Amino acid sequence: MRKVLQQLLFISAIAFFLISCEKGEEPFPTSLNTEKTIVSLPDAAVGPLKTIALDLNPGVLTLNVLEIVRATKTVAELNSPLTVKIKLQNAVISDPSSGAVQELPRNLYTNHPDNPFDGQYWTITFQPNEWKKHLKILLDPSTLISLTSRVGLGFQIADVGNAQISDSRFQLGVEISAKNQWDGVYALTWTNYHPSANPGYTGSTTEIQLRTTGANKGKMFWPLANVFSCPSILNGNLSYFLAQEPEYTINTSTNAVTVQNAAPGATVFYSMATGFTSRYEPATKTFYVKWGYNYGAGGAFDPATTREWTQTFTYLRPR
Repeated sequence: MRKVLQQLLFISAIAFFLISCEKGEEPFPTSLNTEKTIVSLPDAAVGPLKTIALDLNPGVLTLNVLEIVRATKTVAELNSPLTVKIKLQNAVISDPSSGAVQELPRNLYTNHPDNPFDGQYWTITFQPNEWKKHLKILLDPSTLISLTSRVGLGFQIADVGNAQISDSRFQLGVEISAKNQWDGVYALTWTNYHPSANPGYTGSTTEIQLRTTGANKGKMFWPLANVFSCPSILNGNLSYFLAQEPEYTINTSTNAVTVQNAAPGATVFYSMATGFTSRYEPATKTFYVKWGYNYGAGGAFDPATTREWTQTFTYLRPR
C-alpha cells in the first residue's frame, strides 16, 4: 500500500512539474483594441426633449437643429469619412414626457442641401478630421406664430456604417418655437385665492416660462409640471387647474397687461382685477398682474365665488 502511495505521489509531482513548465512557456496575453467609433447625440444626455427658441425676426435662417458627434478611437478613423443616417422619429416628441409636441409642418421648413432628406432619413457625412456635424433646416421663425400647438421634430440615429450607435444618446426630440422680447424664464412669486381650497390667499415661488404666442403675447408654461398652466396653492399643495392656460398680452404703447385663458376648448375666462394696475415694467423686466374669474357685480371680489391670482414675475434668462 505504501509503495502504491509513493508511486502516486511521484506521478503527481511529475505532472505538477510539467504543468508548471507549460504555464511558464505560455505567451503573455495581449490587449487588442476592438472598440469602434461611437456616434451620438450629445443633447440627449440632459433629457428626451431639447427646446430651441428663435428670435422673432422675419426672414429665412439656417437652423442647426441637431448636433451629431463621433468619438473615434484611432487617428485613422478620424481621418476617414463617415456617413450617418438620421431617421425622422416623431414618436420621440409625441411621448407624454415631452409634453405632446406636434410635428413641425413640413411646409414651414426646407431641408438644407448639406443633409439631404429622402422622406424618412437625413444623410449626414463626416469629412476627414470632422468630429461634429449639425443637421440643418431652413426656417422663417415668424411663421411659427400662427401655430396653435407646440411643434418640433424627432430624431433617431438609424445607421452609422462600421461605427457604433451610442446606447444612451441615440434619439432626441427638438421643440422649435419663436420668441418675442418678453419671452424667457421668470422667477414667479404669487398668491391665489379659492373659496374652499385656499381661503387664506397663500402662495409660493417657482420658475415659469413665458412662451411666445404672438408678436406681443406669451403663454405661461410651468416646467415643474411640464404643462401650460398657472401655478396655484390648492389644499395646501402646489397644483394647477386643468384647461386653464393663462396668456399674457402686453400693450406695446402703455405696457398694460391683460390675461386670458388660451387653453383649447376653454370654458373658463378671466377678468382683470379692479383697483389694480396690471402692467409690465421694462426697466426691471417685471410683470405685476392680478386677475381671476367668478367676480361679483361690477367686478367686485366675492369671497364665496371668486378665484383670483396676484402675480409678480421677473425675468431671469432666455429659455
